[in-house]
Amino acid sequence: MDRRSEISKHINNARAEVEAEAAANGRKRENEPPQPAADLSALRQHIGAQFSVPAALRDRLTGSNAEEITADARKLAEHFRPPLQTTPTPLVKGGGAAEYHPGNTEIDPVKLAARILERRFAS
Repeated sequence: MDRRSEISKHINNARAEVEAEAAANGRKRENEPPQPAADLSALRQHIGAQFSVPAALRDRLTGSNAEEITADARKLAEHFRPPLQTTPTPLVKGGGAAEYHPGNTEIDPVKLAARILERRFAS
C-alpha cells in the first residue's frame, strides 16, 4: 500500500503544478491589451493562408490572439483538401522506337516492333 500512496502523491503534485500553470496563463491573458480589429483581420488572413483555408472563409476564423486563431484554422483546414500539386509524367518511357542516345538518328525497325508489342501486351 505504501507504493500506491507514493504514486498518488506524485499524481496530486503534478496535477497541482498543471493547475497553477493554467491559472498563471489565464492571468497573463487577462492582462494583455486587446489587439485592434485591423491587426486581427491581417492575422486571420495570414494564418488562414498557412493552413490552406479558402480565402472566402479566412475572415470567419475566430480568436482574440494568434494561438486561438491558429487552433481554429487547424480545425477548419481538416475539412478542406489542399490543391493537388502533381508533376506530369510521360505515358511512354523513351518516347518511341529506341531509347534516345545523342547521335542515334537511325530507327531500328526490329526494336521499334518489339517496344510496340511490349507496350501493347504489358497492360
